[in-house]
Amino acid sequence: MIILNKYKVTDIKKFKRFMFISILFISILVFASCATLNAYSKDIPQYDYIEITNGDTLWSIASNYADNKEIRQVIYEISKVNNIENASIYPGDIIKIPLSR
Repeated sequence: MIILNKYKVTDIKKFKRFMFISILFISILVFASCATLNAYSKDIPQYDYIEITNGDTLWSIASNYADNKEIRQVIYEISKVNNIENASIYPGDIIKIPLSR
């Protein structure tokens, strides 16, 4: 009642409707801003760069970086990031290895 008297509200129904719409609008703004922050805070992919030496294969490299992943999946990711077709790598090539998060 103090708020109603302070702002000289004459129609309580209109005041309640106004307060409901105001709170709803503010809630939507807060929710939208939180959703936007989450959309822009995606992890930036991190890579490890290695130089290929004699005897290296994608399989041997992937097995070093596989952690708990399937090695074939790691090979696919390495090939995709480096635009490697048919698993051809040569000594002296520098490739980037996507690191797991």
